[in-house]
Amino acid sequence: MGKTAGVDEAGRGPWAGPVVAACVILKRDISTLGEIKDSKQLSEKKREELYEIIKENSIYGIGVASNEEIDRLGIVKATELAIKRAIEHMPEKPTFLLIDGRDKFELPIKFKSIVNGDKKVKLISAASIIAKVWRDRYMRLVDDIYPQYGFKRHKGYGTKEHLEALKKFGACGIHRMSFKPVKRVQEERNKKPKLLLHACCAPCATSVIERLKPNYELEVFFYNPNIHPKKEYILRLDEIKRLCKYHGIGLTVGRYEVERWFEITKVYRGEPEGGRRCTLCYGLRLNETAKLAKEKGFDFFTTTLSVSPLKDYDRIKSIGEKLALKYGLKFEDSDFKKRDGFKGSVELSKRFGFYRQEYCGCVYSNLEAKRKRQKHGEVAGSKA
Repeated sequence: MGKTAGVDEAGRGPWAGPVVAACVILKRDISTLGEIKDSKQLSEKKREELYEIIKENSIYGIGVASNEEIDRLGIVKATELAIKRAIEHMPEKPTFLLIDGRDKFELPIKFKSIVNGDKKVKLISAASIIAKVWRDRYMRLVDDIYPQYGFKRHKGYGTKEHLEALKKFGACGIHRMSFKPVKRVQEERNKKPKLLLHACCAPCATSVIERLKPNYELEVFFYNPNIHPKKEYILRLDEIKRLCKYHGIGLTVGRYEVERWFEITKVYRGEPEGGRRCTLCYGLRLNETAKLAKEKGFDFFTTTLSVSPLKDYDRIKSIGEKLALKYGLKFEDSDFKKRDGFKGSVELSKRFGFYRQEYCGCVYSNLEAKRKRQKHGEVAGSKA
């Protein structure tokens, strides 16, 4: 066979690991020539046996292109690079190449591409065995570094086991980030969960949005049928619109169902602020938030209500967790008044120049706030 060499690669299709090429010139008198077949037609044990025999009875070179080079160059150019490196590593250079496949490479030696050459030409079959065994051994070694992926079993190919590991652990150092399955899983893992934020007003929403935006794909829901009178409702709505526009986040405005709110809370209309009437009010607004979050495919929901120092977070949390179970969602468990949340909302509201109301929102809280101001002869400067 003179100086003609067979060339084949292993690892074009896997999602992880290098592509490996082998270039082989067989000795004329190799005794096991009849046993040499396409590596895919041989058992692992037989490949390992023939690998050693071929190495002893050939002039060969092995070339490797890493997963980073595959991502940068593309798999065809990376395979070409691996072939060039295999030729460079040969102690004696061939004068002609027989290469499996149909790719048009730019190589320093003349060659002929043969479709299914690994099944038709012994030289190419020998190269396929060398490349396959070398790469399989490499992937078994890598399995010691990344045991969670099962590389020693699937060698980086796109099996169900590999896909499940990718989804669970994300990509590792030898994954091919340009390959669509890996890229798709990484994009899904990197995507922020979606959260629907119920906002009672712009001042309360300021610091909450600042805290949530880094971790969530955020949208605001303004549903506050408790706010009285209508002009107060419109004023607060205009301010939340301004805040959402500033942050570039979506805003859904719920119905202004004043009659519904009065009907639900009338049994406790004589109670002071912070009592059972407020619990019903929280429940109504959070229920509508959770229901909308479910309809729109959100992962989480929560509310700005806890920013106020006068709001009982344990009560809000209890309602939120029950609704999360009801609708199959997650409730973002954060007491937003903590970590200077309320202080931050005051400072940010001043910076935005937001109107900052003097009472919580409903007619009863307004009357109670007025009575307190009259009693103490004071004008309240912050929301109750």
